[in-house]
Amino acid sequence: MRVFSAVLVFGILFIRTAEASLIGCPSNPATLEEGFLISDQCWSNVHASVSGDFIFHKQLRPCRISSGLGISQPEMSWSLAVCDLGWNIRERFSLHLLAGPAAAVQFQWNQLGLSWAASSDQGMFWGGSSKLIVLEVQDTTFGVDFHGGGIEWMQGSISINKNATPVKFSSRLYFWQLAGGLSQNAGMFRPYAGAAVNQLVSIIRAPIFKKLRFHDLIQVGMYEGCTFTFGPRIFLNIEARQFFESGLAVSGEIRF
Repeated sequence: MRVFSAVLVFGILFIRTAEASLIGCPSNPATLEEGFLISDQCWSNVHASVSGDFIFHKQLRPCRISSGLGISQPEMSWSLAVCDLGWNIRERFSLHLLAGPAAAVQFQWNQLGLSWAASSDQGMFWGGSSKLIVLEVQDTTFGVDFHGGGIEWMQGSISINKNATPVKFSSRLYFWQLAGGLSQNAGMFRPYAGAAVNQLVSIIRAPIFKKLRFHDLIQVGMYEGCTFTFGPRIFLNIEARQFFESGLAVSGEIRF
């Protein structure tokens, strides 16, 4: 298990990052053992966290409706700040509500020999998630995670060949994500890794093309990260994701 921990920490420090919504450590429901307000003898407790989620590059594809428009190489990136309020049950299962501003979202694609970009610095991220510890064997934990959500009310301007235009657009996107992974308890460090399936749909509307609809090109990928505990009530987490996107997430959580 020490080798497993060392490999994961090495991977976090040196591997290229990928993107998706923050997944988190499989042992997350059991990581914090005490709360600031609620007794650790209680069967449930409340957690709160703040995270920054960054997608550097995610390949997309036009859906069937938009496939005949000559679109090629669509991709997107985003920067999100997310607040998470979680309800933890017996340190094995947790439910989470997610919300936060979409600081920056950008779509890019080629069409009819031109390079298009749609950039937004407004919008609202919303979502929900659940985490379940399936199996614990000594210091190793297997858990699953489900995420679903989207970004609404995105608005901004379109540029063509990197030249700004007066054309405005509006957009929204939705996604779901299912992941499973292993974590290792190594004292204050909990390295982890796993695989995830992620599906995203984005819709862009503008007067010059009415509506474009994109899906993600690659839906299966890997993730790895490490949780750093600072006593029984607080932890910090860093995570990278590969293959289905290119991204990085950092977060901090406390138990009430």
